[in-house]
Amino acid sequence: MRLERKQRYTPVTDKDRRCGDIIYHSFRGTTIYILRGKNGDMLIDTGLFHVRRAVEKWAKRYNIKYIFITHAHADHDWNARHFKKVFGAKLLLNRKDFALRSRFRPMSPTRNKYRLKCAQLNISGSLFPSPKYRVDVAIKSEGSRLLEKLGFDGEFVFLPGHTPGMTALLCGDTLYCGDAFTALFYEPEIPPYAIDVKTMKKSLEKILELDPKWLACGHGLPVKLSDAKKVINDYLNKHE
Repeated sequence: MRLERKQRYTPVTDKDRRCGDIIYHSFRGTTIYILRGKNGDMLIDTGLFHVRRAVEKWAKRYNIKYIFITHAHADHDWNARHFKKVFGAKLLLNRKDFALRSRFRPMSPTRNKYRLKCAQLNISGSLFPSPKYRVDVAIKSEGSRLLEKLGFDGEFVFLPGHTPGMTALLCGDTLYCGDAFTALFYEPEIPPYAIDVKTMKKSLEKILELDPKWLACGHGLPVKLSDAKKVINDYLNKHE
């Protein structure tokens, strides 16, 4: 069954953990990315405690000067304080997610099949907040101005819903989208949970409008938008 499911979208199997210009590390359900820059490289998300050692060893191959947190959930920012110290990096986060660093907000399931898992997530999220960390650069607006100052070619894109400050990076033909979309269980999938499901649906529409070639998801391997479009459109049509 799992082999059949893997065939549902274009898989990424590059031994060097690359997909075109996408550099990633996928380990135990979490996918973390590195963006190369003119003045240093950027680590995109940090994962939970169980991936710390593997990610740190991998990321030390690069010149990490910045850490960008797509959104303040523990599976994305748990290691933020540790990696910030290890690499001497500046940390970036959307200011609308600042409050989530210390206070988890309950999530809602995006489909009925996720109700039980969502209830479990809400309990664990409230009991196990990430280690406290300080943000160096608050992301306040979309666009390329801030990224250009830091030495990167790309722009910030706001995709709220999963969290209030869910933020993606659009670089070339790749959208580093955090949990605005996922590739769970080896196939394209709508995020199982959202703080605001209605707003999340608008962000899915925005992804279609942006029309990148690749979606670099926070869970699962990078997936082509051409493989994700049907999943997004089916969900939007069924949940108008």
